[in-house]
Amino acid sequence: MNFRNISAWSIRNPVIPLVAFTALLLAGILSFAQMDVVNNPDVEFPAVSVSISQPGAAPTEIENQITQRVESAIRSINGVKSLNSTASEGNSNTFVEFEIGTDPNDAAVEVANAIDTIRGSLPDGILEPRVQKQEISGGFLAIYAVEADDMTIEQLSWFIDDTIAKRLLSVEGMAEVNRFAGVDREIEVILDLPRMQAYGITASQINQVLRQTNIDAAGGATEVGGTRQSVRVLGSTETAYELSQRQIQLGNGTSVRLADVATVRDGYSERTSISKVRDREVVNFGMSRAKGASDVTVFAAAEEEIAAIEAENPGIHFIPLFNTVEYTEEQYTSSMRAMIEGAILAVVVVFFFLRDWRATAISAVAIPLSAIPTFWFMDLLGFNLNTLSLLALGLVAGVLVDDAIVEIENIVRHMRMGKSAYQASIDAADEIGLPVVATSFCIVAVFLPVGLMPGIPGQFFKNFGITVVIAVLMSLAVARMITPMLAAYFLKAHGHAEHGEGRLMDRYMRVLHWSLDHDKAKRMRASYADVAARPFYYALSILAALAAAFFVITTFFMADGGDMVLNFMFGMLSLLIAVPLAFFIGLLVTALIGGALGSLSNSGTGFLAWSKFMLKRLWARLFDHRVWMLGVGFAALMLTGLLFAITPSQFQPLTDSDNSRIEIEMVPGTTLETTERVADRVAALLYEQPEVEIALERVREGQATIYVTLKEDRDKKSVEFERDLAPTLAQIPDARVRFASQSGGFGSGRDITVMLAGSNPDLLEETAATLVEQMKGIDLLVAPRISADINRPELIIEPRPDLAAELGVTTAAISQTIRIATLGEIEQNAARFSLSDRQIPIRVKLPEQSRESLTTIENLPVQTRNGGSVPLARVADISFGSGPTTIQRYNQNRRVLVGADLGQGVIKGDAQKLIDQLPILQNLPQGVIRDVVGEDQWQQEMISSLIVAIVAGFFLVFAVLVLLYKRVMSPLVNMTSLLLAPLGGILLVWITGQPQSMPVYIGTLLLLGIVSKNSILLIDFAIEAMADGQRKFEAIMDAGHKRAQPIVMTTVAMTAGMVPVSLSGYIGSGDGASRAPMGTMVIGGLIMSTLLTLLIVPAGFSLADGIERRLGPWLRNRFLTYRPGDERRDERRDGGNEPEAAPAE
Repeated sequence: MNFRNISAWSIRNPVIPLVAFTALLLAGILSFAQMDVVNNPDVEFPAVSVSISQPGAAPTEIENQITQRVESAIRSINGVKSLNSTASEGNSNTFVEFEIGTDPNDAAVEVANAIDTIRGSLPDGILEPRVQKQEISGGFLAIYAVEADDMTIEQLSWFIDDTIAKRLLSVEGMAEVNRFAGVDREIEVILDLPRMQAYGITASQINQVLRQTNIDAAGGATEVGGTRQSVRVLGSTETAYELSQRQIQLGNGTSVRLADVATVRDGYSERTSISKVRDREVVNFGMSRAKGASDVTVFAAAEEEIAAIEAENPGIHFIPLFNTVEYTEEQYTSSMRAMIEGAILAVVVVFFFLRDWRATAISAVAIPLSAIPTFWFMDLLGFNLNTLSLLALGLVAGVLVDDAIVEIENIVRHMRMGKSAYQASIDAADEIGLPVVATSFCIVAVFLPVGLMPGIPGQFFKNFGITVVIAVLMSLAVARMITPMLAAYFLKAHGHAEHGEGRLMDRYMRVLHWSLDHDKAKRMRASYADVAARPFYYALSILAALAAAFFVITTFFMADGGDMVLNFMFGMLSLLIAVPLAFFIGLLVTALIGGALGSLSNSGTGFLAWSKFMLKRLWARLFDHRVWMLGVGFAALMLTGLLFAITPSQFQPLTDSDNSRIEIEMVPGTTLETTERVADRVAALLYEQPEVEIALERVREGQATIYVTLKEDRDKKSVEFERDLAPTLAQIPDARVRFASQSGGFGSGRDITVMLAGSNPDLLEETAATLVEQMKGIDLLVAPRISADINRPELIIEPRPDLAAELGVTTAAISQTIRIATLGEIEQNAARFSLSDRQIPIRVKLPEQSRESLTTIENLPVQTRNGGSVPLARVADISFGSGPTTIQRYNQNRRVLVGADLGQGVIKGDAQKLIDQLPILQNLPQGVIRDVVGEDQWQQEMISSLIVAIVAGFFLVFAVLVLLYKRVMSPLVNMTSLLLAPLGGILLVWITGQPQSMPVYIGTLLLLGIVSKNSILLIDFAIEAMADGQRKFEAIMDAGHKRAQPIVMTTVAMTAGMVPVSLSGYIGSGDGASRAPMGTMVIGGLIMSTLLTLLIVPAGFSLADGIERRLGPWLRNRFLTYRPGDERRDERRDGGNEPEAAPAE
């Protein structure tokens, strides 16, 4: 049994395949019911973040004392790909990206060890460094706001932390529950500055005493009375009043009560953030799922738990504000609906062509038998139902029935030849077996490299490529085993009948006959006397081909800039086109020159005679209709390149989501109250828009985020809503208000991001400023500017070295005193107050209003060497200054991010081209480099990997075709036909105004497989007929007659299957941004490529076969020692009595 007769085996043994596919069907149903539904596939991203806080420290000190040392320690770790650091006020964050394949757990351990080695050299006032493995596999789910009728803001905050978070984290698959806004309970020790000065006591001394005395400590163990007891030293007070009665030791040996120098109260922390919904303050929390969990399942369980909490606590009210699960559910529902609708339309097409309900039913069975078992294999591989796997299933909705259509159409054709259904099924399946296998493996060859791409893109596209491969292989198995078997037992033969005839077929046969006609050219060439050629006659042609090759190699393969893979791809394509074209032009020029000279001479031999002979041959070729068809193909290829060049491009299509986000950036140093007023103004403006349902304000000092939920029945898409409102938001004074871009990624968070890096900060800032000015001249861009380019105000304190040394006052002591008095002690050094259920910090600090006065800061007491104190102004100079808001670094260099938004209707690719052509980017100063970041970096990696996958797919398809045909030239015709695949698709994309994007390129991949499938059906039939002794012309005509109907049937079925996909977002629910362009590309490409394939492939095959018949023997005679008949001579010699040849000496 082999691929050719496996159908006959299935027909004769129907029980085994039926049982096997029934088991696969049940397994697929069970797996489908258990598979997780998520938005994006789970990926393993080897990255680690290092966060170190030093409260109150300026970005400059953070960079010099922390960030640079962290980067130096980490850079030596093996496998580090890039370092991205941000030094901001009080915090240093370093994001370490490792090479793909590095174990994330090992990476986190190595980074932690590296940080431990430099821990002693970091400043004293830092919090403990936090080293965390970055998990991007999980997903953000939703934000809820909580209101309470009978709770204070502190009680509500604790209720969320203690009750809601614990209950929700008990939900299976829940990873994080994070509270935002609200306050934390703490014991406040509000210092009385005049009394502190009178007693000569400092804030540091008060904090130190509370740390040492207000504590419950271990005291060892005793054995009193013959038993062993643990010893507890209980020094913690039970109330704030008791704490206020603590005695504070003074420098002169006396003591004073804490209440005499401070006010102690049980309160809550200062407000650093506020959340509001419709002018009402709320406390909100966000939820995220764990890796491997389902968005939909986890969110549904969380909703049930939230409803139970609300029922148990009548005074608590939950307000759903923002969630991503609804979008995921809509995408899942619309994808499944599109796949089912496409399958139904494909079945209708089968009935339209065959007009046999039995044959239609058998074809329809192939769809569930192919699709449902695919879910079982996906489950075995750990896949889930995400955007890309659903995209793959939508893509193959029409493909799944294609193999069955080819099989059933061939069986019906044999039945109409007078055979019984049983015999027709065996004969037809055996006849079409290898072509069906080859066509399916061509699709597999295209998509398998996509599923095996390396890097981050490979982790995303693994689900997509492998899912397509599995579905196509299952479709092949059904077509080879189930479809013929069902046809043999269920189809009804009606004797001899016409098949595939009609006016359209007659017209096609006439056109095909015309396209293959070369009789006149043949007669003209036969009338010319051959003239022998010398090798040097082709010198000019060879030189032209070499010059073209040299130009292509120097332009693409040896280019210094650009992407190497892109250069290689375009270089190979240019070689395939430019070198043969240059050779032909050189030959034509040679013949013209020789012919012109020969017209002056009557020489019958030599170069001049050969030139005249070649001119006549070339002239005769103009009467060969096959050449004209190849010219049509070449024109189609040129038009394809032109359309790809003029069609705007972007990495990912913009989605239409019910959620949007606004970022507000205030002048550095802006207070919480001022930021809140601006956020309220923006929220009021939002509620005036008819598209807005609700908005959540998250306000922090100097910045705010507003989460917007849009109405489902709105007239505008989310992108249109954002770009229409953006100019109004930009007019709000004293604030930068913008919508967060969908393509912001890890960059500036805006539509366009340009990253510049260098070691000279001044030169870097100057270059970035020049770039911003030049970007302002591009009309497509809105508000280009440097990210975080506004300096923040600073209070600069410079110790007086001589006086400070005389009094024994150190810089560290001054820093600690000011930090404790203004911010309170850092978390790990703060005193603690024990409650029954938790510990809360004791915060020693000045009253908020005192910190607003420079005089208060000047009079802060600083401890001296002898235990006394001295005002800060005596030992230090105090002045105002400014410094950077944030300092960004990339691979141990300073970096600057320049961002801009796009105008309404602007495609990112168009704007990016104009930016890349700016003079400053074309000629960057020495020491300044540009690198891609965010979405641009992912796009570059994705395109590089995709090009490698396409090249590998081309070679795999070629290998499949060589194995099928057992010859070389015919597969080259198939490979050439692949270049015709994208024309109709990119034309339809251009007509509909859609940009090039990743879904368009994915559709192109499918077209490559489908077009090769059509050409295989034609060429394989012609080769088989020629092998049976039929003349080439009649064989090709017969192939066109017999294979046109299945080709058209599969094309129309595939087109019908893609119609619901192309209309996603226009009909039904869900956003079709990631599917509609793919459907448009496939539909246009299928229709156009099928027309071109039915005409150009036969002409190309006819020419290629003639070249192969002439060139093959010539090459064989000159390079091979084998001659036809050698095997028979060997057999005769072995069977005779000839003596064996003596071994060579």
